[in-house]
Amino acid sequence: MRNRLPELILVFVLLSSFSLKLNHLGHHRFGTIDECCHALVAKNLLKHPFKPTLIDEPYIFYAETGWGGNHVWLHKPILPLWQGALSFFFCGVSTFAFRLPSAILSTLAVLLTYLIGEQLFSRRAALIAAFAQAFSYFIMNLVQGYQFSDAVDISLLFYCELGMYGVIRLVKTGKWRFAWMAGIGQGLAFLSKTYPAFIITGVALAALLSPRLLLAKKGECRLHWFHLLAILGITGVVAGPWKLYTAIQFPIEFKIEHDYIFRHLTENIEFWGAPWHRVLIYTDRIFDCFFIPVAVAVCGGVTRLFREKHMGRTLLYAWGIGVLVPFLLATTKTPSATLIKVPAFYLIFGDFVVRTVQRKAEDTRVHRWFRKGWLVTLCFFSLMTIYMAYDSTARNADTKTLLETATFAEKHLPPNAVLLVEINGKNPADHCDAHYLMFLTPFTAHAYYSEHAYKAMSRQVEKNGGVPYVVTESELPLPVLFKSEKDKRKLYALLHTPIAPDENKK
Repeated sequence: MRNRLPELILVFVLLSSFSLKLNHLGHHRFGTIDECCHALVAKNLLKHPFKPTLIDEPYIFYAETGWGGNHVWLHKPILPLWQGALSFFFCGVSTFAFRLPSAILSTLAVLLTYLIGEQLFSRRAALIAAFAQAFSYFIMNLVQGYQFSDAVDISLLFYCELGMYGVIRLVKTGKWRFAWMAGIGQGLAFLSKTYPAFIITGVALAALLSPRLLLAKKGECRLHWFHLLAILGITGVVAGPWKLYTAIQFPIEFKIEHDYIFRHLTENIEFWGAPWHRVLIYTDRIFDCFFIPVAVAVCGGVTRLFREKHMGRTLLYAWGIGVLVPFLLATTKTPSATLIKVPAFYLIFGDFVVRTVQRKAEDTRVHRWFRKGWLVTLCFFSLMTIYMAYDSTARNADTKTLLETATFAEKHLPPNAVLLVEINGKNPADHCDAHYLMFLTPFTAHAYYSEHAYKAMSRQVEKNGGVPYVVTESELPLPVLFKSEKDKRKLYALLHTPIAPDENKK
């Protein structure tokens, strides 16, 4: 039982973490415009799996450069969206079904963190890292949809860890099946969030160079150059067909979105531009209660990196720093951009904890008191982490859900109905209400910000064969079809006169 205790604790941690993620997982409010777009595209993929669309039937003019109102949607890679569509296929279209793959993959990522730590350090160090990751407040927010990039970054995290496990096993054994695992993991990570996935190749390259740089012992690495080439080739086989298909099938959108990725390096995209030190703020958010202990462990372990020449520690530093450096240099900095460094730094932290709490024969009384205080501090941080994880999932964002309006519209409106939804700008979450109505109903919906805008949009809709309706809290001189008791919005019918020839031309 003593030998099996770490595994038993791991099973308990995984089950507890997964159960916590299921708490209010199906709340009806999308936390960000990103999650709303991801869920809507995943829903449309049920109709045409190889044509990702946001607004499936656009009745008004749209620009291919506007990812929030586009038709063909290549703003994010396809794999997280396919996973959402597959969940919809088996569980039905709902917010719970869309978030369920994230709950599963984030839990499996914790298991991979443990397996990696077991290979590099010890089961106790691996268990500490797995616990910290399992109840991470930041990851819980991603799973629940409250944090920017939601399912996309969770998918990237899992497949990056899968590829990293393959690299680490390849370094230890030199067996080809682990090269396949690393290549497949990197390919799937690329289909989750493109180029950050190549951190797997970067770590494999670090393993090859570390003996030459005196960061590992000679003969400790069984990974060879042809393994590295094989990993890149397998990545191309996994991710290449979809990239080639979209480049041929949707060339305009492909070029726009491909250029958009690299613009993050030099431009302030969507006001996420920030100086280099913003990385410290975002890292603080990601690690939450464990930020200071992790920072101490990572900074304090640098000297051991050169002194001990430990291959496992070298690979973890290559992993974590390899993620941070591009983020430091890029102009655009988003909060979740460095999430995939979390397992590496948690594992360094786990090894640090094991070494600092271990009893030694030469310990003085001061050392013993320091160790006890350190253990009490760790217990306090652990309890705070669990509480914050619970607090994240305890929220039930079911206000202003538009469910009543959507139910009425689906029952009573014609198939070519187009819903024009007023956005008042008071609540940032309201900006995705039009997309949310498209998720809840089979109709096209568009947002508008002024009375003049909805009148002009309604004319375009009618010209293109649609029947416009308005959803708003405002009082309009139009027939009221339905009033929602829950969110106080009304559904109006629009009655327009024919468009004059000169106005139509204009």
